[in-house]
Amino acid sequence: MKYLCPSCRSPLELSGDRLACSPCGSGHASLIDGMIEFDGCTDKESFFERQAIEQLDRFYADYDAEKFQEVLKRVHLWQMDWANKRVGIARKFWWEPHIGPIRDKAVLEIGCGVNYIVPSFLLNGNRVFAFDICKGSVDFLRKILGRIGAPTERLELAVADATRLELGEKFDIVNINNVLHHIDDKPAVFERVHRHLKDDGKLIIVEPNYYYPPRWMIETDSLDPFNIVKNYFVRNNMIEKGEKAIIFPRMRRQILDAGFKIDATFKDPNFLGYFTQYWIREDTGLARAIFKLDEMLFRHILPAAVAPFQYIIASKA
Repeated sequence: MKYLCPSCRSPLELSGDRLACSPCGSGHASLIDGMIEFDGCTDKESFFERQAIEQLDRFYADYDAEKFQEVLKRVHLWQMDWANKRVGIARKFWWEPHIGPIRDKAVLEIGCGVNYIVPSFLLNGNRVFAFDICKGSVDFLRKILGRIGAPTERLELAVADATRLELGEKFDIVNINNVLHHIDDKPAVFERVHRHLKDDGKLIIVEPNYYYPPRWMIETDSLDPFNIVKNYFVRNNMIEKGEKAIIFPRMRRQILDAGFKIDATFKDPNFLGYFTQYWIREDTGLARAIFKLDEMLFRHILPAAVAPFQYIIASKA
């Protein structure tokens, strides 16, 4: 992968274990254990480490290629595995009804985290560049890829900041999954995505909705300091301190301002199911009953403005 200087967009050159820009005379990243790590990339308040490492390590302990393939078949929220539900994925492969399966493409994965997405992209013959600002999540993803035997010869990983990373390559698909609500400067991300997307490429986004009532109750500041639910979620590392989900009309304007057109946008149907999934085991009768209630009733009567997630597919205007 060719990296560019965030300031002048000149190619960064590797000298020893440092990536530096000759015109600017400045260093930007280091090569550590075969992976590029950009300077200043740290997880916000070490949230990932506190929230997930030990729990995910226990969950993935028995994973192998066969187990992972079995988990990939669990598509709907009621049957999905615990790990994917905990990182806020309400439906696997949600984009396929709109753009088809992603196979044999060049894919940029922004904020890769730890979930099914990067491994499944690799198993479908895609060439993937994935990065995250949290080194812990990238290291753990490498560990999981080894456990399930994913083909990593078409994968490059990095520790980088989505608001500053510049690459000398364009991609067929740019995927952003539950990342933008952790980033303050979203226009900077969309500006870079526009440069890194091919003219016929697709930007796919899923993010949580700030106005989903249970989330608003947890994340709003207006109920402080007596918001015991919010305090519980923060204390148990289920959300970041100060975390705020997406206000979608605002973000859609930012996407359009960056030079995109929105091809499709739609709501997640799991109105009751997403909130209750924190306490209900997957693939049980109760989980299925709640899913059916959402599918047959709430998805038809409740507006997108209060859906737990919204999905966006965009392309260059």
